[in-house]
Amino acid sequence: MDNTKNFLRDRLVLLLVTITAVLLAIGVLSVLVRFDVTKNPTVVVAYRPNISGSSYEPGKSIDIYSLAVFMILMAGAGVTLGAKVYNLRRSIAIFILASTSFLLLLSVIVANALVSLQ
Repeated sequence: MDNTKNFLRDRLVLLLVTITAVLLAIGVLSVLVRFDVTKNPTVVVAYRPNISGSSYEPGKSIDIYSLAVFMILMAGAGVTLGAKVYNLRRSIAIFILASTSFLLLLSVIVANALVSLQ
């Protein structure tokens, strides 16, 4: 219990956890609010440029929702791992939290791009 208190009292760690929480809220809400299954039952899940045929890969709506689940799992795992590793090395915990924030930022960008192609 004492280790978690020290983890959350570190200002840089608290900043990274806050950034992670804000990015998680933006990402999940953008997927859940902006995505409408009734508009189009098939959605674009990938863009693969090739010489012949369509460049967009169609998929099901569960593919977009799984991106939101991925964001939730990644944020939870990053904060949990950061808290566990903080006692061993502070720098590794900060790296884990910064990497989690960066991956969430990339996930939000990809989610916005895929939802806007709907």
